[in-house]
Amino acid sequence: MIANSTWQDRVHGAFFERERSALGDVFQRARINGNRDRDARLLQQAKELIREYELVSHLRIHNTSSDRSPDTIEDRLRTITGLLAEKRALLLAALYSPLALVAAANEQYGEWGAHKQWIAWCWTVEAVWRCIARLDEIKPKGFIDTELDILLPVAARQRCIAFLEVYRSRDDSEEQIATAAPYVFGATPGSDTEHLFTTRSIEARRIWVECLDHYESHTVLSHADSSELEQEITALLFDSGRCGPLLGVSTDRLNALGNDHKHKKKERKCRTLKQDDKRIMSNLAERHLLPRFRLWDTLRVAMAITQERRCRVGIAFCTSVSALATLLLVIVALFRPKLIGCPTLTWAAVVAGGCCLLGIAGIIVHGRVWALPLLLRMPAAAAIGLFMLTAMHPSWWHAAFGDALPDISSGSQPVSPPLGPLWATVLLSAAAYAYLLTTARNNGIDWRSALGRSFMVLLVGALHALIVSLLGLAWVVPVFSENGAELAQGWAAHSRAGVITLVQATAWCLAAGVFSQILWDDRPITAPLTHTRWRKDM
Repeated sequence: MIANSTWQDRVHGAFFERERSALGDVFQRARINGNRDRDARLLQQAKELIREYELVSHLRIHNTSSDRSPDTIEDRLRTITGLLAEKRALLLAALYSPLALVAAANEQYGEWGAHKQWIAWCWTVEAVWRCIARLDEIKPKGFIDTELDILLPVAARQRCIAFLEVYRSRDDSEEQIATAAPYVFGATPGSDTEHLFTTRSIEARRIWVECLDHYESHTVLSHADSSELEQEITALLFDSGRCGPLLGVSTDRLNALGNDHKHKKKERKCRTLKQDDKRIMSNLAERHLLPRFRLWDTLRVAMAITQERRCRVGIAFCTSVSALATLLLVIVALFRPKLIGCPTLTWAAVVAGGCCLLGIAGIIVHGRVWALPLLLRMPAAAAIGLFMLTAMHPSWWHAAFGDALPDISSGSQPVSPPLGPLWATVLLSAAAYAYLLTTARNNGIDWRSALGRSFMVLLVGALHALIVSLLGLAWVVPVFSENGAELAQGWAAHSRAGVITLVQATAWCLAAGVFSQILWDDRPITAPLTHTRWRKDM
């Protein structure tokens, strides 16, 4: 029924697609006795309300006699707000289907382009927000306070997506609407008025993000499934709503989008993020991406909001190369016990130490956001697993050396364990993966995504556990563990058995790192390595 509605043909397609995507259709499903078509018919009959939008036709005409001052626009918004507050059905229709009112005004005053439609859209959602939020002592008729509180996230979302639409870049074939931003809340000759709109945009995004941060506390958001919530988060983060550069909200971005879109400097300026953008995106990554195991998107956010592009790319590249070199050296150790006169596993430990130092350097230079995709709680807990290994009886690594043990020790061989070292490794790794998979499903991730995302977290954790195990077995266990010197001899003489020992230790540290999540004050395993926060909700 919705697809065949003629009123939708009078609205810019990109606007309607944005409004109905993700949680837009969720809100429609949650309604009782209402839909977009019914809203359109009701708003089409609201002639007095539509009459207030006549000024939109003249806002961007410079030689017009119409008063376009901020005071005039504010008076017009108060009138629209008052008309909506007078009739319950009218307010609900404008709340759930603001573009239906835009379509009605578009039909009344001629074929508006994307600029004027967007301005009318902004007026509608701003007026609805003032009613639902009860600003300026407005009390909508026919509502009780509890009902308005339930509807608040709907109004916050509609306002946010309408305001943020102008900050999104468009293809060459599409009409740029950024030049309309200075006229939304009034234009004064000889003065800049972009800040009037930008300030409200920043506020709208902040309010909607706060609603998403506590979505389980809002009745209307309980109708959404995990995939729809993730789509909404993605739309807040990225320019295109799905991928691409991050979506910044600032006057500079508006000015850049309004200039010649083929200019390369404009493209770079559009990607510039202000401090508030970075704070919002870091918050979204920590509270929404990481708990849902979206490591790739978290990495994209971290790389985008850090300073100095060359520096961040250099550190990220060197860290990745050192991590890959560590894995390569461990594999080489299966075939070559020594490399350049030194045990190959020792070289692997040296490179692993360099990888750690590079990671620390990145955190020192770029701050907290650099650590988000590193999942630093896992190596911290893996280190606890290493302490356990150090205190264990050396029989755990004796099993890896088997018949080679008499060559490096005068002691007798232990009794063979019920499981071989590699089977024990598989068992520990499977247990860790099962725990991560359970965590992902409990966080609301659908089972297909949970399988892949849990495996990615497992790989990151395994890499951390490998680095911790390498450093520990190379320099800590030989010093502090019982018969530690024998292990050092074994690494040098029998590197294949040494690799099996390393794999054992890695699996143990990985399992310890994953299962220790229960000790972290109800925080996810992907949470940053921090405890103190300065938020009012904490």
